[in-house]
Amino acid sequence: MTTTGCATVTRGSTEEVTFTSKPSGAVVTTGLGSGCTTPCAIRISRKEAFWVTFKRGRDVRKLHVTVKSSSDGTAATAGNFIAGGLIGVAVDADSGATLDHVPNPVHVDFSVPQADIQQSADAYYHAIRKAEEAKFAKERAAEKAAKEKQMQ
Repeated sequence: MTTTGCATVTRGSTEEVTFTSKPSGAVVTTGLGSGCTTPCAIRISRKEAFWVTFKRGRDVRKLHVTVKSSSDGTAATAGNFIAGGLIGVAVDADSGATLDHVPNPVHVDFSVPQADIQQSADAYYHAIRKAEEAKFAKERAAEKAAKEKQMQ
């Protein structure tokens, strides 16, 4: 019988959250007590949603980082059902291993007013994710083409 969840083993209970700003050099402080200067990254529990403050001189921007179910984490947890490990499902749920922080990367553009900062950060996140998905799809297509060529 397994005592750890698939997602907990493969993804872990923490995630590296990246912080960037335009311009760089902003001081980042999270509501969890950690901080850094952009560009930077902090390892944070996957279960923790938090507020983050970016300061650059007198300019301050605040936004909220949430957690959401990840397709990678959900797939790993599904492995628990296949293997019959209900304990693993519970471990994954308790550890937060099935969750991702959103947005990540967390990006603040100081030319954007505070009123629009959350929407701007979320749009940046979605643009990065879309570019990563396109790159992944292109790589998969190239791998498939190479395999087909080998088969000929």
